[in-house]
Amino acid sequence: MRLVDGLRLGPGRVAAFTGAGGKSTAIGRLAAEMAAVHPVVVTTTTRLALSQTCLAHTHLIVGQPVDLEALPGLLRTAGSVLVTGARATDEPKWLGLEAELLEQVRQITVAAGGSVLVEADGARGRSLKAPADYEPVVPPCADLVVPLAGLDVLGAACDDGLVHRPERVAEISGAHRGEPLTDAHLQRILTDERGALKGVPPAAEVRLLLNKADNEPRLMTGVRLAEATLSQPRIQAVLLGAVAGDSPVSQVVGRVAGVVLAAGGSARLGRPKQLLPWRGQPLVWHAARAALDGGLDPVAVVVGAEGEAVSASLADAGVCLVENRDWEQGQSSSVRLGLRAVQIGVEAVVFLLADTPFVDAALVRALVACHRRTLSPIVAPRAGDRLANPVLFDRSTFASLLTLDGDRGGRQLFD
Repeated sequence: MRLVDGLRLGPGRVAAFTGAGGKSTAIGRLAAEMAAVHPVVVTTTTRLALSQTCLAHTHLIVGQPVDLEALPGLLRTAGSVLVTGARATDEPKWLGLEAELLEQVRQITVAAGGSVLVEADGARGRSLKAPADYEPVVPPCADLVVPLAGLDVLGAACDDGLVHRPERVAEISGAHRGEPLTDAHLQRILTDERGALKGVPPAAEVRLLLNKADNEPRLMTGVRLAEATLSQPRIQAVLLGAVAGDSPVSQVVGRVAGVVLAAGGSARLGRPKQLLPWRGQPLVWHAARAALDGGLDPVAVVVGAEGEAVSASLADAGVCLVENRDWEQGQSSSVRLGLRAVQIGVEAVVFLLADTPFVDAALVRALVACHRRTLSPIVAPRAGDRLANPVLFDRSTFASLLTLDGDRGGRQLFD
């Protein structure tokens, strides 16, 4: 998967990169991916090594607003532009932009239909860091913050070898200086507001990037770590990959919600299918159980016809009940209500039917696993020559799902 897809970056966005373990490599990779489609500015609020002019196709040095007059033309002709201050006098680095200049860069770039990538932290080439009091320098205009860490730090000593500011890392993670770092230590750094979440603007989305997941053991550990970090609601998703590799993102781990559609009137059967007993429980209970055991969270069950009885059958199931008073308008009305109940903070939603008892947790997990690898807009199982249920819809489809009408539900989007 491309890095731009895993980060869900598009025109008009400002992404700030913090932490350690491959920020410059990630930014350079992104700039190359994005410049083929729309303009992109690379800049910094700290300092960049002189050698990092390779992050973009051309380099613009600015010291005052008049220097930015050349930027629109460069964005049209070069595609990607590195914008920095002058060369520092005390070390071989380019100076970063002050807030006023950065805001002007943002306005020019957005007007040109482009995006801005900001290196907002320094780590001296290490794989893990905890910030000092004065860092990171995340601009208030950033709507996406990408904290990084290198998974090669796992098992390494908490010292100056792979860790920048090891004393701060030890303080936040609970590790002792010189002690091997575990995934529990790394989780604390990634979820603490003194660590990876420091300086994140209140409205910005946070997508962690765990780099150097370049072998199967690191990837498996990274998945466990990613799932654990999602206990922090501030984190939207976690990318696992090797940004210097051919395919920079292996998986995107995020919350996936579930919606069980159980509002229909079962007119042909003559009694509510949702409540038919099977293996000691009503059918709707099995659907809710498949969603919960498949790792979906939160899970909403949309009830309508026989709503009180269906709700009572799920009293201890651990799901959210959503009443659809307009259930006779068709399945799309339940899709819209269910989605509204669970859409905040999730990467996707799986819609399950209430009368498919052989759909189990394993199938739900398979849909989620496929989505993690691809971020496909729609993921569905195939039964013979037709697409079947349940169906996973990526968050990129949510706006369309909310406009559906009639009795076909999400299948209206399949084409």
